[in-house]
Amino acid sequence: MSRKSIIITVVLLAGLGALYLLSDAPLPVDVTVAEKGEVKSFIEERAKTSLPRVYRIAMPLNGRVLPITVEENETVSEGQIVASMDTSDLDAEVAKARYRVEQFARKIVEQSDTRLEDNSLVQFDEFLKSMDLTVEAASKQQDASKAKWQYARDEFDRKYQLFKKSALSESELNEADLFNKQSEIDYQKDILTWRSLQAIQSAMQIGKISILKYKEKKELSTAVLQEEQKEAQSRLDQLLRDQKRATMRSPIDGTILTRNYSNERTLAAGDVLLEIGRLQDLEVEADVLSQYVGNLQAGSLVDIEGPAIGTQSVRGKVKRIYPKGFTKVSSLGVEQQRVKVIISFDQSLWKQLKAQQRSLGTDYRVRVKIYTEIKQDVVKVARSALFRNASGQWQAYVVRNNKAILTDVETGVMNDFDAEIIKGIQAGDRLIIAPSMNLQPGQSVEPQVIREL
Repeated sequence: MSRKSIIITVVLLAGLGALYLLSDAPLPVDVTVAEKGEVKSFIEERAKTSLPRVYRIAMPLNGRVLPITVEENETVSEGQIVASMDTSDLDAEVAKARYRVEQFARKIVEQSDTRLEDNSLVQFDEFLKSMDLTVEAASKQQDASKAKWQYARDEFDRKYQLFKKSALSESELNEADLFNKQSEIDYQKDILTWRSLQAIQSAMQIGKISILKYKEKKELSTAVLQEEQKEAQSRLDQLLRDQKRATMRSPIDGTILTRNYSNERTLAAGDVLLEIGRLQDLEVEADVLSQYVGNLQAGSLVDIEGPAIGTQSVRGKVKRIYPKGFTKVSSLGVEQQRVKVIISFDQSLWKQLKAQQRSLGTDYRVRVKIYTEIKQDVVKVARSALFRNASGQWQAYVVRNNKAILTDVETGVMNDFDAEIIKGIQAGDRLIIAPSMNLQPGQSVEPQVIREL
């Protein structure tokens, strides 16, 4: 088609449109009827299923894990073995540590046995008591010998003076001299005996002290061995704990969500092997714009829908609203401030899924409608029949006597599809759907009722 032909066609169409508007012919319009019913305001968001708690089975220590036979979506029971480590090296370490603990126990028993020392101390005490008496007797004997010697010496001196005066015979003087010398010798012998006994007494006291010190040393050695035994026992306990942890069991009755490894391999401590969860505890996570969260509260009703759920939506309730928001970049690259909202499923979910022969897991995509307000038995109209004027007043075209009457309205609860009318429209009134910009108040119209929008 040439450019000239296009221009002529546009001019003709514009002329026909102007002629139609200037004519008195009624304008065909689609209308909807105001009615009584329920109106809900809601927040609609994309969401995903999640679990409140996921149990991660991780390597308890560095080592080699044996092949893992449980698979994803397999049901496991609490206490069931789900993974095991090769414990051959660990078993040898346990045996070595146990032998070391037993060795210390034997040494402690040996060191703690002080019966010989105790018996020796008892005997030494008896000997020392006897020796004390003996030394005391020797001391008295020495005193007596000394007195005897002094008497013999004095007697010799007296007889010597008599001998010089010829008052005593030489034989008598000699007897006195002999008695003097024998008394002196007896005195020296008693001194020697007394000192010898004192030396023996001191030696026995030193012996007792030596036994006491040896016993004290054994007690100290026992204390050291006990501390070393505690250290060895601690090492054994740690190895036994590691040995027990090397057999990994399911902490709950649940389902295997993820299996990261299946074949035997060497892994580091902390590497996650399996993830287990209770699918019965499934809930929904929705990131809601922070400006809407103020309208929500725990217990708010929710409709959950999407291909993962099936053809029918499932009812739920707001379980928890996080107190802290976060920044999220939208698909258009816009930064948005959002708040995480947790939604619990109604128990009818599982019956519904079973009836549809469907299953539901974690991290499945769904959509949620979180209802902020619900009004019953109110006048409601299609949301597309309302518009705002330049001053922001809600208005609608009501068809009366085939005329388009511009009417101010007061709205209440509203969503993307329906709106509550508080004032301005009655049930049964007909409203023009998406009125044209060219429609004028009072203009004749030819209404056509649309039952379903």
